[in-house]
Amino acid sequence: MISKIRIAAALSTIISLQPFSAQEKQPQSQQEWEIYKNFYFIYSVRNNAPLLQEIQKDSFVQAMLNDRNKRFEAAKDCPTADCIIEALKWKESDISVLNNSFRNLFASHKKFQNFIENTLYPSQKYLKPEPLNPGEYIQKALLQDLTAMNNVIDIYGAGKKPNYPEIDSISFNVKDKNYIELLKNIRFDVAADTEKNAFDKTLLSAIRLLEVNERWDAAQLEPLINTENKEAYEKVKKTDFSKYPYASLLILGAGPQVDGQKISPMGMLRCRQALRSYQKGLAPFIIVSGGRVHPFKTHFIEAVEMKRYMVDVLGIPAYAIIADPFARHTTTNVRNAGRLIIDYGFPKDKWSLVSSSKTHIDYVEKAMDKRSMKELGNVPYIVGKRINDLLLEYKPTAEAFIINPAEPLDP
Repeated sequence: MISKIRIAAALSTIISLQPFSAQEKQPQSQQEWEIYKNFYFIYSVRNNAPLLQEIQKDSFVQAMLNDRNKRFEAAKDCPTADCIIEALKWKESDISVLNNSFRNLFASHKKFQNFIENTLYPSQKYLKPEPLNPGEYIQKALLQDLTAMNNVIDIYGAGKKPNYPEIDSISFNVKDKNYIELLKNIRFDVAADTEKNAFDKTLLSAIRLLEVNERWDAAQLEPLINTENKEAYEKVKKTDFSKYPYASLLILGAGPQVDGQKISPMGMLRCRQALRSYQKGLAPFIIVSGGRVHPFKTHFIEAVEMKRYMVDVLGIPAYAIIADPFARHTTTNVRNAGRLIIDYGFPKDKWSLVSSSKTHIDYVEKAMDKRSMKELGNVPYIVGKRINDLLLEYKPTAEAFIINPAEPLDP
């Protein structure tokens, strides 16, 4: 059983956020959503013209970016794919120059300090050092974003194995003699888009590689409150949660293993479990979670197909179902549901439920903390009572918003 002290501490960290604060600009395209989701610090800097101009005034940054332009230009004559890949990435020396520039800018410009305090801190997207050191925080956020770009290029350009190669690997044979032509054309495309802006060369190289691999998963259906979750988002505002023992019910999916299958047999059964809980009035909302995961490069989004099954077959109203179309693992099922619960304004003092098979719920209750720490770097939830074999109480914490740079398909 979780101690009352731990629960109180966790609850104190939860901040009720709207999907976008007054300080940040909502992405206007799928490409912007990809940048926003994966590289939030760089996204925010790019959308703050005065800050970006100050950074680019730095003579050391100018020299570094000139060198980047030369490397990029020379890459058109690269004899190997590896040569092009290295030209697309940030060098350690590049990162060091930018790090020094950001640190100096923070120390000397009040506007940059305000940017950190009013935009970066409230986003809760980066793990804060304890005790909080603003300079160290900026360095960690910058380093995370720049190395995450390089990681995308390594996986979806060079063919490095991701954490889950059976579902997240590159779409191409990097040893094919024609593959270098694809990389050269990506380099050309990025060079054309960044002719006067060397700052974006690695960023857009990473984004373009995700695109040609058909891996813009992090942007699919965004903004959710205007697409898949519009009805439910509006319904949350009008719901009297005091009438229900729980705020929501997260149902863990079970991805199909057969090509062309929209929803697996286990997925159907878990939807029916959710129906029974919903009919008993345990919670006013069901959260379905799962992206384009199984089988490899499926075109079906698990959460969307589960929602359709619940609406079309089980008769649950669409306004009662919230979809998370991004999660690829049980850890992110729970983390992403937490993001939605907090973002959509669910009551902070109310527990939610997670539902699945007995063995799956056993795992969430007793063992998932270790995997969350290993793969996410934090545990973005607390667990409560076990209601029965198939139901467990949980609450999200603010750590749910922290970006995982190792998983570009669902950061």
